[in-house]
Amino acid sequence: KILSPEKRVLMPDLDANCSLDLGCPIDEFNAFCDAHPDRTVVVYANTSAAVKARSDWLVTSSCALDIVGALKEKGHKILWAPDRHLGGYIQRETGADMVFWNGSCIVHDEFKAFELEALKKEHPGAKVLVHPESPADVVALADAVGSTSGILKAAREMDAKEFIVATDNGMMHKLRTLNPGKIFYEAPTAGNSATCKSCAHCPWMAMNGLAGLAQVLETGANEIHVDPTLGLRARVPIDRMLAFTAALKAGQPAGSVVAHLGAV
Repeated sequence: KILSPEKRVLMPDLDANCSLDLGCPIDEFNAFCDAHPDRTVVVYANTSAAVKARSDWLVTSSCALDIVGALKEKGHKILWAPDRHLGGYIQRETGADMVFWNGSCIVHDEFKAFELEALKKEHPGAKVLVHPESPADVVALADAVGSTSGILKAAREMDAKEFIVATDNGMMHKLRTLNPGKIFYEAPTAGNSATCKSCAHCPWMAMNGLAGLAQVLETGANEIHVDPTLGLRARVPIDRMLAFTAALKAGQPAGSVVAHLGAV
């Protein structure tokens, strides 16, 4: 809606939120930013319009490394929100000076390294694919770390027949469909005494079903509205991200792209 304010945007279920968004209320986030005025504010896509409007850059998990690395190259210190695990992974990979909002995804936060190690022993030939919103000790066990698209790409290209996957289990159907000759195991989120060995399932994403989709298309219900003034401010970091990724694909050096777009 922010990118296309003139268009109607409908949502199958208005209660289908996100733990990252819910855990980053704008009043508290404003205070956090005010406490670090010398830092460039970089936020993840799973945030409210108000949080985006307070930020300098927006990122997704597929472009976060490139953008933060380029900002670091230009001497920027980073304020990161909301997922501390993704932020920690980016800091380890880029060496950037970062402070973190204390947020996490309820799905990826539950993966357990000690149980993952046990599952690896059961399937010694399996490669481990991990989303970077997972805890650091889980990421450390990965053969490939990536966004949703990155995990799909790794599963397709890696020379292995078995994979252990640490991300929302809604991905498993897609992985199996695209790779019919390969076997995929869900990474564990709990131990043997638990009622569910792997419960990596987002309850909010699951609320967006076909019945709700049909209803809003038939009735026009659940239209999304964003205050126009807020939307204009929130669009700035989104446009920066889109321009950065387009320029990078065109072969321009990342540092020069950041310098051209400006950080603030």
